[in-house]
Amino acid sequence: MAGRPGERGRLAKVLGAFAAIYFVWGSTFLAIHVALADLPPIFMCAVRLLAAGALLVAWARARGDAWPRGQEWRNASLVGVLLPAIGNTSVTVGVAHVPSWLVALLVATIPLWVALLSALGPRAERPGALALAGLALGLAGIALLIGPGLADARHPHGSPLWALVPIAGSFSWAWGSLWSRHARMPRSALMATGVGLVAGGAAVAVVSVLAGDLPHVQASHVGAPALFALAYLIVFGSVIAFTCYLFLLRTVAPATVSTYAFVNPVVAMALGWAFAGEALSPGTLAAAALVIASVVLITWTQAHRALRANDS
Repeated sequence: MAGRPGERGRLAKVLGAFAAIYFVWGSTFLAIHVALADLPPIFMCAVRLLAAGALLVAWARARGDAWPRGQEWRNASLVGVLLPAIGNTSVTVGVAHVPSWLVALLVATIPLWVALLSALGPRAERPGALALAGLALGLAGIALLIGPGLADARHPHGSPLWALVPIAGSFSWAWGSLWSRHARMPRSALMATGVGLVAGGAAVAVVSVLAGDLPHVQASHVGAPALFALAYLIVFGSVIAFTCYLFLLRTVAPATVSTYAFVNPVVAMALGWAFAGEALSPGTLAAAALVIASVVLITWTQAHRALRANDS
């Protein structure tokens, strides 16, 4: 009987963490849409990454985590550039030009690119029939989304070329994730994430300056909704949700954690339709179903392969 309160507390933490990565991350696409009303996309992303990284590094140091050593600095910084810098900047730029729910769906293809990249290279893992079916479904869904599906969305700035930006970011995120598995990283995941965010934010800040964003940023012209959205992205979208993500990776099966990839787009689609006036046609819904089905198939096959590896 004494263990039950502890078990209930652990269950509450797990459910709360899943709620964060499901709904907070799903809502970040709408928050980006709101922030971009008054802030340039690349500048906004640089501020978000630098602020979130500084908070995580301060948190890690406060709890006694050591600074990275030697190659750990370089590796954590490179992961920060490949994942949050390129990944989040591509999302932010994408939301500036195409519907936020479409960007969420294209970001959900990260497991698809991970499976594709895992089938190549010296450590190639040959995909099974279901994984191949998932890859085919995902590619078909993407083709529909950036072609007729995007045209159906009737976004004022919609263009298939802009839809390729978050796809490139998803590919970079998948590639960086696979590379990081074999790289020497800081022992503290919190410190590694904070250092990566700061490095990625610094890289994006340089790009923002080169793009000429600074003359277009005037504090007096940034409204309260944009500031609240930016604060939400920093505190909830980056610090809290990512901390919950790290907690879940240590607590439950990784394949279960990865289910956020097909929940986030549903949340983003609902919020974009309800609050941003983003249209959802039958064609785009059918394409969305193909992408989500592909992610489910690939995630399920990866979980099944992991179970068989553990049993052998």
